[in-house]
Amino acid sequence: MIRRRIAEHPVAADVVLALTAAAVAFISGTAKIDTWVVVLPAPWPWYALWAVSYASLLLRRRAPVVVTAVALVCLVAQNALDTVSLPWALLIGLYSVAVRRGARWAWVCSAAVVGSLALAGTVVPNVESPLVAGFGIVVVVLVGLNVRSRRQYLAALIDRAAQLERDRDQEARLAAGAERARIARELHDVVAHGMSVMISLSDGADAVAEVDPARSRDAVRQIGVVGREALADMRRLLGVLHDGDDDAALAPQPGLDGLDDLVETYRSAGLPVSLTRVGELPAAPALQVVLYRTVQEGLTNALRYAERPARVAVVLQGADGRGRVAVEIVDDGAGTVPAASVGTERGLVGLRERAALYGGSLEAGPRAELGGRGWRLRLVLQGHGDADQTPEEAS
Repeated sequence: MIRRRIAEHPVAADVVLALTAAAVAFISGTAKIDTWVVVLPAPWPWYALWAVSYASLLLRRRAPVVVTAVALVCLVAQNALDTVSLPWALLIGLYSVAVRRGARWAWVCSAAVVGSLALAGTVVPNVESPLVAGFGIVVVVLVGLNVRSRRQYLAALIDRAAQLERDRDQEARLAAGAERARIARELHDVVAHGMSVMISLSDGADAVAEVDPARSRDAVRQIGVVGREALADMRRLLGVLHDGDDDAALAPQPGLDGLDDLVETYRSAGLPVSLTRVGELPAAPALQVVLYRTVQEGLTNALRYAERPARVAVVLQGADGRGRVAVEIVDDGAGTVPAASVGTERGLVGLRERAALYGGSLEAGPRAELGGRGWRLRLVLQGHGDADQTPEEAS
């Protein structure tokens, strides 16, 4: 409590210190009792030096070396007047040098004071012995250096705590940004897949409504199925943003077991998809999520942009000799100029971010073997990557 009040009011603290030290020095240095009567035998210059010496303590925080020099000169001058004077101002000045300027300044000033006292003692007999003064000076300087070290330690702790708080806030912002990016990627996959299939089914249902009502009704029912699945996925993803007490509903991320159902939804939308699995596919859930989302993105783009494709092939290649896993989605749609994008163009960006987690690569472009017709999407992953990651971390 006292330290905090002194720190909050340094000027007032210096005034109280200067007045207290001046009073003690005045009473103990000049007054004497003679038959119960207090007399002041010192000449008037002594009082002027006393006032200057202790008034200089008001500057001890800003100029402690100057205060020490003034106190030393006043002390020697008072002793030259053949009167008693106690070195409180000088000791307080050296203490301030130790606290404010550090060990080097403190010991240099202490040596200068002791040397000055020894030199003045050859001329002024009343000057205190350098040995006696040196002992008191060493004690005062050591106390001042200890206080300085403690203050520096506390300042370092406070700075460290502030740095940790800043790091914590920065990590929270980065984590929030990463989570937003993950949710954005997942929402893109869910919305792009669901809406693309629903639009194609709707167009197909409308086209055959009059000539084949039964087929049109099947397409409409399939729209409901796809819509409900997409809505459930969106609720699951957005549930993590809920701040209430109830836990968000959790569901496993899609894996390779769900590819057949995924492909079937695109077939029902009129896309001639074939699915081929080659070799041993990865069992790590995180890798399966990346492969699933890649197939979903490739088929969504084929449904959107491929012109009258005769075949859309999805090929999953298990780990090769170097542990790489690949997935390729190709179509033979007409046209050599890529269609204008109708989406946010976040799909391929998200796939590249997913591939980067495993040191993989993503290729997307027209098929050179067909003269630029059709489109190829190929993702290669390092199958031995961070297989222990959770699907959420990989997303």
